[in-house]
This record gives sequence, structure tokens and C-alpha cells, in this order.
Amino acid sequence: MIAIDRRSLVGALAFGVAAGAAPARAAPLSGVAVILIPGKAGGQGPLQPLAAALRREGAAVSLPRMSWTGGYRTYDQTLGEVASAVNAARSRGARKIVLAGHSLGANVSLGYAAAQGGVDGVVAMAPGHRPDFISTTTGDSLDQARKMVAAGEGSRRAKFMDFNQGRTFPVTTTADAYLSFFDPSGPAANAARASGVRTPVLWVIGSADRPAMSDRAPYSTGTRIEVAANHQQTPVVAVNQIVDWIGKL
Repeated sequence: MIAIDRRSLVGALAFGVAAGAAPARAAPLSGVAVILIPGKAGGQGPLQPLAAALRREGAAVSLPRMSWTGGYRTYDQTLGEVASAVNAARSRGARKIVLAGHSLGANVSLGYAAAQGGVDGVVAMAPGHRPDFISTTTGDSLDQARKMVAAGEGSRRAKFMDFNQGRTFPVTTTADAYLSFFDPSGPAANAARASGVRTPVLWVIGSADRPAMSDRAPYSTGTRIEVAANHQQTPVVAVNQIVDWIGKL
């Protein structure tokens, strides 16, 4: 009888299995963190198909709950909420970080990229919230907020008028926070114009989204694509183009 070394046999079998097995497919977006920032209504529904597609490609995806879902904090404080998500992604070892915002979320993504930097790309989906466009609607509230700030009452909460997709409605926040988001010369207005953004930007515009189609934002600073969608559905329709663009960063 011939003695067989069990360790040699196990090693040979393992080698054979490894040699015959197909190599595992590397996830294209492994090591990439994408922070999805919702629009003014705060709903994450339009972002879920994109989140699922990014995860299938290996990206780490987070959808932070932004302050405006319960009333506004100041614009700087809101950028701090984004910073928390960015820092969390870094702590988990992300090699690239992308901000992808819908409507008001696009504005805040651009604002963070300009003020803080340190991200590898911004996806501005159906970019919204243009204080210079809506100032005729919010004018009385702007006057009220300015008077409160001048009187040293900037931290006092009051009711002001907000505007979203043709609908005007009241929002309760501080005068400081309201001005930071709605003043036509404030930080949100500068972000809408992509002022100071140096990172690659993908502008995703729905052909049926009239405000975004007629917007004067400087789309020439990045890549602009148009998809057959309205404001709400733009992130859903553009999933493949967005995933492809992020993969090429």
C-alpha cells in the first residue's frame, strides 16, 4: 500500500480548484463613497434607484437626513452636516468621495465643494433653489429677516415664505438661517452659480424641468447631460449616465 500525505493531497486539490475557478470580478466602484443629498421636500424616493445601482457597482452609499426636512439651519451649519457624512466616509477608508445632490441637494453639494473642497466630484441632478429667481416671491420675508438681524434678533425663529416647484408655503426657522438660504447675494445663491467649485461637476438636467432648462447656472464648468424627465424623476432616469460618469473619475 502506498502512503498518501493528506496535507499534500489537500494542497493539490485546493490548487486545482483555484486554477480552474474564474477570477472574481472587481467591483468597478469599490472604494468610492457617494453621498446622496435629497431635495427640499426631503424625500429620498427619487434617489433610491441610483443608490441601489451604485451599491451594485461596489460603491459605499449614504443618504443623510438634511436639516431642511424639519426647517432650515444656517447654510454653514448645513454644510457641516455634509462634512459629517464626508468625514464618516473617509474614516471607513473611501479613496474617492462624490457628492450627488437632487434639487436643493445639488445646491448644497456645490456649496460644499466650493467652501470645503476635498471631494472628487459633484453630481448636480435637476439643480434647484435659485434665490435670485424666487426673490420676487420671498421679498417680504427677506425684508422681515433683514430687519430682525439688524435688530439683533437673527437667532429668533419666525415664519417666512418658502418656494418650491411653483408652490409657496410657510417655513419656520431663524432669520439668520432664512437669509443664508434665500438672500440673492448669500451663500446659497453663490453655490447655485457654482462659484468657486474646482472639482469635476456633472449637471443632469431633465428636458421637462423648465426651471433647470432655463437656469443661468454656469454649466460650462463641467459636463452637462439632458434626460427625458421632469424635476422629480431626473435622478431616476439618469441612473446609468451618473454611474458611468462616477466610474470614470
